[in-house]
Amino acid sequence: MRRRSPPLPRYSQLYPDALATADELKDQRLKPGTPTPVALLEYTRPPHTTGICALYERAKAVPMTVEDVTPLLRRAIPFISNG
Repeated sequence: MRRRSPPLPRYSQLYPDALATADELKDQRLKPGTPTPVALLEYTRPPHTTGICALYERAKAVPMTVEDVTPLLRRAIPFISNG
């Protein structure tokens, strides 16, 4: 029988600086260090869009590898690096 994991903390709109969404990590060329999120973020976007996304620990994030980078981003990296 499978054990239930404890419920994840939920944040609404704002969350601690120690946590980040996968997109925020990706913007820093990082990826989540663990497959399981540590918390959830409930967000609202005008006019009536709501959703939930995963939050990961920034301290456990690891650098993206070549395999993680999409072909489009791979072509853009030289331009981003030269700023």
